[in-house]
Amino acid sequence: MATKVNVVMGGPSAEYEVSLRSGEQVLSYLDKSKYDLRAVVITKNKQFYYADIAADAPVPDIQHFADANGAFIGPFHPSNSKEIWDNCDAAFLALHGEFGEDGTIQGYLDALGIPYTGSGVYASAVAMNKITSKFLYAQSGMPVPDYSVYGVNHPDVTVDGIIKKHGFPCFLKCPQSGSSRLMGRAADKASLESLLKELQEDADDILVETSISGPEFSCGVIDMPNGETKALPPIEIRPNNAEFFDYTAKYTHGATLELVPAPRPEPLLRQIEETALRAHKALGCYGVSRTDMIYCDSKLYVLETNTLPGMTSASLLPQAFKAQGGTYAGLLDILISSALKRAGVA
Repeated sequence: MATKVNVVMGGPSAEYEVSLRSGEQVLSYLDKSKYDLRAVVITKNKQFYYADIAADAPVPDIQHFADANGAFIGPFHPSNSKEIWDNCDAAFLALHGEFGEDGTIQGYLDALGIPYTGSGVYASAVAMNKITSKFLYAQSGMPVPDYSVYGVNHPDVTVDGIIKKHGFPCFLKCPQSGSSRLMGRAADKASLESLLKELQEDADDILVETSISGPEFSCGVIDMPNGETKALPPIEIRPNNAEFFDYTAKYTHGATLELVPAPRPEPLLRQIEETALRAHKALGCYGVSRTDMIYCDSKLYVLETNTLPGMTSASLLPQAFKAQGGTYAGLLDILISSALKRAGVA
């Protein structure tokens, strides 16, 4: 009997379009002889729509789901969406950012008793918060770039104090942003003040980091159905023109070289893998994560951990899985199997 999987995508975050691309790819590659598939799209105002995907039919146009010739049923409010989840064996979360990666949808599915891919509420929430996760990285002995927190809850941190501590350039980030959205690089006092004002429209507190230079790496971790937690081959990220791995560099074809396995000495590759495993465990992640880091002055500095990495076939995590001999469809199978195992139904 086929496993019924709801592939969930969209949501109110700045990564809405990225999530739709991930979800569309997941639906396209899941084996329809193994799974009964349902696409669940969450709009930017948190309305739910769904469409069942017939085994002999193509995936509907997710990017324009509202106009997809009536394929989608809805809208449903989250509190009145029982029809969407009836008989669902597992939810495949192709969500990113707010509502999808911060523990909100995880708590919602926990309340419904629906197993889901990726981490639970706690790990999702702390990994999504760049300030909280830094405390946990440092507590576990992992180097992080020097940082300050500016905002309403930290009145002693001033613009002049930031300049004195961090110099220029420095990076500013909203604590719960992803895909390099809601962040920026300040090159002088004027741009620092402008960025702080802009970002505080979205967050009370802003993370400020000292700029460090060196090669940037990303390393995925997956929990296998047999209980093994495994690091994937590290990827080296080389933006062609951007000053850092920003949204354009991440999602514009050809804007970045993504080298996997990273062409670095074996001891450094092992260190990257060990750091990714430590970050995964320090935050309490489950199922899958991907940790970004920079190598500077013989140290690996941890930047952040993504608990729901991008899942298009060209995304970093699937690239790494394929580099070790796996397939994109095989990776999806592992994530679903691990979700079912954690729920005790596999």
